[in-house]
Parts: sequence; structure tokens; C-alpha cells
Amino acid sequence: MSRASGLSWVFMAVASLAHAAAPAPAKPQAAAKAPVHAAKLVTIGPAITETVFALGAGGQVVGVDDTSLALEVARKSPKVGYQRALSSEAIVALGTSQLLASEEAGPPGVLEQLKAVGVDVVVLPNKHTVDATRERIRTLARRLGKAEQGEALVKQLDADLREARERTAARKDAKPPKVLALYARGANVLMVAGAGTAAGELVTLSGGVNAIAGYAGHKPLTPEAVVEAAPDFILMPASSLEPVGGEAGLSRTPGLSQVRGWRLITVDDVHFMGLGPHLGKAVSRLQDGYAAPARGSK
Repeated sequence: MSRASGLSWVFMAVASLAHAAAPAPAKPQAAAKAPVHAAKLVTIGPAITETVFALGAGGQVVGVDDTSLALEVARKSPKVGYQRALSSEAIVALGTSQLLASEEAGPPGVLEQLKAVGVDVVVLPNKHTVDATRERIRTLARRLGKAEQGEALVKQLDADLREARERTAARKDAKPPKVLALYARGANVLMVAGAGTAAGELVTLSGGVNAIAGYAGHKPLTPEAVVEAAPDFILMPASSLEPVGGEAGLSRTPGLSQVRGWRLITVDDVHFMGLGPHLGKAVSRLQDGYAAPARGSK
């Protein structure tokens, strides 16, 4: 479908929906300040989707992006494509009144098409910090008219992280564990999470140190870097184990096969990809892994 015909289709679809229930257009300044009570939501990005469901607004969600399917509560929702390659036709066809998206969402042209046909497009920062997580919870809570629930989520998050800090302080070994965070991009490519990533922040919050912190973002794993890092633990999203042949296959990976004594910890995919309101659960899982007895050399 050409860009012109795609736009034409979108406009016709929205026009047919508008006769049913078209809200009066709001002034831009007022819309930025007042909560938006959207009847039908599409959520883009696992942290956004997790937060919306945690706020009790899951019943309003009519569609999610592919990455949000890592959340069990979202798996029955219709898909609207990969977050960086969204389809305006698919989103409009769901009767969407509001798109709640992380800043990775795109392409930009699709977001502009959605705005042009009346969809309220809300793009939120996706910095991987606790402060940004708190702000995202509060912002979404205000827009959904669930400020009280939002404050309860923030309070629980702070309590979980306070407990994690106390647990780290009480650890008898003075040396923090070195953690190498990996995920599988296909069957033969492992990617390492460096500084500024959700996985890297997760390691820090759990009292560990990122074994590879010389760069930001994600890069392909190299055997030389693994040997030099000499990690104590390997952190992976649960879905990445199968493509590498499980823990046994991972132990045969070049580089990891030369490092002895490391142990594996897995977390839910959504916690590896983004920092949502249940971040404390993932931090606790890592700390449980640090405390677990060794299962022998690899």
C-alpha cells in the first residue's frame, strides 16, 4: 500500500468511527494539564503496558506492540506490530482513542498520521532509572484518572527497593558480584547489555556490578570481552535460554566456555527490557540468585 492510499484508508476509517462518538476537540494547553480518560488504549513498550495494567486499566487496552507480549496479562490483546514499525491502519481499526507509547515508538510518520486523524498520541521518555520509572507511573496514572493507584504503586516500588538496599547491606561478602547481562538475538547472536540499559540498572539496584560497562546500550558478545570480564553471574531474560540450547548450550558459548564458576540467573523478559512498577520483584530475584549455593563449575 502506498503512503497516499494508506493515509486515505486511515482517514476513511476514522471518519466512520467519528459518527458513533466523537469527543469535542480540546484546546492543546488544556489537554496537557487535564487527565485524559481514554475509552480505548493502545500501549507501546513493555514498561508502558505493564504500568497501565498495574494501574487497573487493562480493560481499556485494545492493542499492544510485540514487545509487550512478554507480559502474560497482555498476551490476549491484539498486536499492532513492532514498536519501531507500527501500522496506523491496525491501530485505527481497533477504534483507538489514545496511544500510550515509549519514545522508541515509530516510525515518526505513523505517529503523525495517527495525530492527524484524531488519535491522542502520548509519547513518554524511556530512561532506565528509578526516578524515570516513578515519573512514568505518575504521569500515566494522572492521564488515566488513577492518581491514587499510581501513588500506591510508587509507594510499593520504594518499599521493595528499600528492602533490596537493606539486603545488600546485610550481605556478608564485601565484594559485589560481577554480572554479565545477555539476551539472544536469534539462535546465533548474543547481545551484551552495557551502561544505560534496563538490565544494567537492574544489576546495580540488586547490589551487583555490570561486568561490561565500557559502553552504553547493547552490543554483540565477543569471546575476548567475556574472558576479560570474568563474570560471577550471567543474567538473561527467560526466553533467551531456548535459542542458545539452555544452560548447557550457554556454557559452550565461546568465551563463556573459558570462564569457570559463573552461575545463571533468569528474569521475566519484561524486566530485562524495561523498568516497570514491578521492578522490585526482578531485583529480589537477582538477589536470590546471588545467595543461592553454587552448582559446581561450568
